[in-house]
Amino acid sequence: MNGWRILLEAARAPVAALAEALRHPKRQQLDLLHDIVSANALTLFGRAHGFASIRSLAEYRAAVPVQSSEAFRPFIEKIAAGESRVLTQDPVVAFEETGGTASGRKLIPYTLASLAGFRAAVLPWLASLAQRRPEITAGSAYVAISPATRQPRRTAGGIAVGLDSDAAYLGDDLAAAFVSILAVPPDVGGLRDMRAWRIATLAHLVERHDLSFVSVWSPTFFLDLIEALPGLADSLAAHLSPAARQRLARALAGGHIATPVLWPQLAAISCWTEAGSRGFARRLQALCPHAAMEPKGLLATEAAITLPWGEGPGCVPALTSTFIECIDAAGQPWLAHELQDNTSYTIAITTHGGLYRYAMGDRVRCVSVRDGCPRLVFEGRATLVSDMVGEKLEEAFVASVLNTLGVIAALAPEANHKPHYELWLDDESPEHAALARAVDAALRANPQYAYARDLGQLGPVIAIHRPAFQAHRSQARLAAGHRLGDLKPVCLILDPQS
Repeated sequence: MNGWRILLEAARAPVAALAEALRHPKRQQLDLLHDIVSANALTLFGRAHGFASIRSLAEYRAAVPVQSSEAFRPFIEKIAAGESRVLTQDPVVAFEETGGTASGRKLIPYTLASLAGFRAAVLPWLASLAQRRPEITAGSAYVAISPATRQPRRTAGGIAVGLDSDAAYLGDDLAAAFVSILAVPPDVGGLRDMRAWRIATLAHLVERHDLSFVSVWSPTFFLDLIEALPGLADSLAAHLSPAARQRLARALAGGHIATPVLWPQLAAISCWTEAGSRGFARRLQALCPHAAMEPKGLLATEAAITLPWGEGPGCVPALTSTFIECIDAAGQPWLAHELQDNTSYTIAITTHGGLYRYAMGDRVRCVSVRDGCPRLVFEGRATLVSDMVGEKLEEAFVASVLNTLGVIAALAPEANHKPHYELWLDDESPEHAALARAVDAALRANPQYAYARDLGQLGPVIAIHRPAFQAHRSQARLAAGHRLGDLKPVCLILDPQS
């Protein structure tokens, strides 16, 4: 398809730049840091931290501590209110929304330069994948990046929350080419009603027997779409051509969903395959046995951090996109060329979007070092976070929700066929169901949780009576050798079986 050709042609320069960066990671990363710091020396943040006088990495680290998203909240609130040159000299063109701590949500600023950072990672990833699996370019693609059915809104200062189109991650010059390969038109994502969105999405997908590539974040996103087909078959029929109706009927005739009948050319599915997504990725592979499962790199709302590249385990750091520091168990930061094999690190990033030594809370493991460049595997969140399908519920936020109940309670993930959360309650009360509904509603302050619930990736919170559960957990930990002084009640229980 011509769109694929245009995208891959545009990837030539960023591929060459990344290849050069991987050969000389230290030089490239220090040059990138210099560009970011010097470009933003006159901003509110830059003046407060002496950017104009910073001449080395050591001086940058001395001036700017590694800090969480909460430290950036006052600056982002100023930008949202309409102030300029707060974190970046360049204007903020949009915010994207992601999960936060106490408030449940946070805004991430995007500038044209930070969007170019995503492009510098996405195009090489596509080129590398197409080189290994050229059949992905033979047909159409289903790409889900931004949340579907999201209500458009702006901040008090007039800045959009959410990009106009996922094509913005690739730039205006590639927007038409990107749209031309899509199996589902971008305007479907603007449908407000979730059922209408699902029917429209599936109708377009079933029509596209040439579907060759799927790229989503959580494997549950595509799983839930496929598994909704039997229940929506009658509703879909009115939207399908005769050929597509026949193909859908054949795919469902055997009492299971025969995806090779629907999409015989589907060559690869790119999604999260590690940490909490591993089990769901296996289910998706079983449902689409003819498609290769391609691991997604660590592309976060904040920045591109790693990307699949070439052969070998894990991913390479996105050196041309983001300044990346890997922090070891002793709190010592290291650059990519300094990483040690078989060692875990947490990630702090500096970006053209105004995030400076921003602690991501993600943990990676260096699984190999080749020619001075590491390959990294995502291990999960370093902080206490539950993330079954991309909802990223942090303990501080969960505590703020449960503390309003007035009872002893905790939240535990249950990753059965339909993932959901259990609300563990110490006391016995007829109000349990009402409390579960209240918690489910309050958790929606986290945009990823709300999105997963609306899509059906997560079921509703279910109340469970667990008398004296905190005491039982403490006793179990004492028996396992934990010190009494180390024990504390928790409100987010990630190991419900212990």
